[in-house]
Amino acid sequence: YGVTFVVLAPEHPLVGALTAPEQEDSVKTYINNARKATEVERLAIDREKTGVFLGTYCVNPLTLDQIPILIGDYVLNTYGTGIVMGVPAHDTRDFKFAKKYDLPIKVVVAPPEWDGKELDEAYVAAGTQVNSLEFNGLDSNEGRLRIADHIESSNLGTKTVNYRMRDWLISRQRYWGTPIPIIYCSDCGVVPVKEQDLPVLLPEDAEFLPTGESPLALHTEFVNAECPDCGKPGKRETDTMDTFVDSSWYFLRYVSPKHSDAAFDEESAQLWNPVDQYTGGVEHA
Repeated sequence: YGVTFVVLAPEHPLVGALTAPEQEDSVKTYINNARKATEVERLAIDREKTGVFLGTYCVNPLTLDQIPILIGDYVLNTYGTGIVMGVPAHDTRDFKFAKKYDLPIKVVVAPPEWDGKELDEAYVAAGTQVNSLEFNGLDSNEGRLRIADHIESSNLGTKTVNYRMRDWLISRQRYWGTPIPIIYCSDCGVVPVKEQDLPVLLPEDAEFLPTGESPLALHTEFVNAECPDCGKPGKRETDTMDTFVDSSWYFLRYVSPKHSDAAFDEESAQLWNPVDQYTGGVEHA
């Protein structure tokens, strides 16, 4: 009930279809500028949130309010759906965004002893449901569940769980690490090294020059490889795995140090792990 605008990531595939003709130039300019910042920079807490109006609107199915659609750099296409419902009264980023672009701010969770006046900042704690039609007066935790049930029973949507977990980027541009067993072929694409050809070993004569790439990228004998599928010339992946890939499993070897058929014996690992106490660095234990 507190949604007053919708924001898409600048890279979202629906942006083009949702952009009004009169806004196309502004939107293209904004997208080009947004691409210059990394995801880390775009998510920085102290970074000013920016956006641009697409010139179109959508309808909030609960309130039937017409709400504007924008794109904003604080929304990432790689997280969730790449689209957020702006609830500025109860989200810090949405609040700052709404203030900057003069978007409505509608309180739907009242703080204790709220006097009905405009909030000075986003209220993000639990409270009492207000401006929420038949759900007014409910504790906001209960109200959230009841509203979700109402949305489902009305065939307006379904409940889902959005985890704050993302794929772990394990590649690093350095020599010291486990080689990533991938070969790039112009015909076959990305091809894994055959199991019988593992492990891929690091060359012992790599040069360490300040190129910004892994030293392996300069080692032609390592880089140039035969495609495992078609046999044509290919290029080997030159990034190596983050050392945390190694440190996340090495303890499993302790239960079968002489096992030669695999990294560790699965039956022994199941028998002895997890241990009751492990002493190590905070990133390991």
